Amino acid sequence: MFNQSWETYDLNPRDEFLMQNGREYITSISGQPIGSSKKLNSFQLTAGDYQFPFSIPLSGQMLETITGLQHSYHTYHIQAIIERRFRGNSIISRDLRIYQSPDPWADHQISFISTTIERQSDHEIQYCITIPDSNIPFGSKFPVKCFFSPLTKNLKPNTITLSVLEKHNIRVDATAAESAMHNILTVTTSRNSTIFESEHNIAEALAADGDEESRAAEWSLDFPVQLPADFDLASQSISTRVIKISHELAMKAHFENTETGTPIIIDETIPFSIYMTPAVIGDNGAIHGQDMECFQENENAPPAYGQHKCDAIPPDWEESRQLSGETLQMEDQQELYQRGAADGCIPIAGVSLESQPPAYQFCST
Repeated sequence: MFNQSWETYDLNPRDEFLMQNGREYITSISGQPIGSSKKLNSFQLTAGDYQFPFSIPLSGQMLETITGLQHSYHTYHIQAIIERRFRGNSIISRDLRIYQSPDPWADHQISFISTTIERQSDHEIQYCITIPDSNIPFGSKFPVKCFFSPLTKNLKPNTITLSVLEKHNIRVDATAAESAMHNILTVTTSRNSTIFESEHNIAEALAADGDEESRAAEWSLDFPVQLPADFDLASQSISTRVIKISHELAMKAHFENTETGTPIIIDETIPFSIYMTPAVIGDNGAIHGQDMECFQENENAPPAYGQHKCDAIPPDWEESRQLSGETLQMEDQQELYQRGAADGCIPIAGVSLESQPPAYQFCST
């Protein structure tokens, strides 16, 4: 007899992750006969390779696999058992990962998380921190754009530190002893960990760009952030009744007032989500993160400073401007309505159903 079962393993953390309880239960089980004997005698299969196909139903309400740095909150594995009557059973077990495939575009449409922070510090430094998207694929690399513009002189840039923080918030049912002793129903515990951190020297970064002198009054730099490409080093963002994991980018910039020697620190955070997608998980389970090399440029954005262009002046503009006593006036709406009704086309709000623009005429005053 060949049996295959699909088991789920839960890990309930307690007391600041110092005590952990494991719980395992079977999600699905099925079986099929390999061979049988009417007299219940033992027999041997001919040597060779055998395949026993099976299928497992997946519900859309299933909890995702949740693993990461020093935790395995929720895991799945498949166990195949070949039952033998007069010998020990053969058991083969393989880990299985299950993830919901989100729609980043739909999440972006309903998300109110801003990807840009633009403020002015108490020390009169205008700054802007931007990430390309509020939803980042697991194990991917993305740029962080940092812009600083001091409103005072004698300001020296030193270093900037970028970190990705992972925040865990776990709520489990209280035991009978905990309920009786503390009169509580649930136990909540939390933990924060840093899954990425890098420090950059602003002066060296400007010198590497070869544009340090022209940026004496403002500094604009891009720094890469590489998310861990390992299931055991980071988790995806998730929010359930029991488990909530969130992520945020932390930026800390250090400046110095050269006159007084006073250190100046700008500290900001931008929340974002890390999601799993088939595009980053290979057939062998390896992570192939995406490289979000640049930002999506806004076609309607104004040009950068120094790149503005003047609009071309029509050749007959000067002649039209010199027409004495002439002004531009929209045609009378009542007359336009009567003309449209006669032609079988009723204009609405000054625009006809034929989508013709409103007529203008010159009139002397």
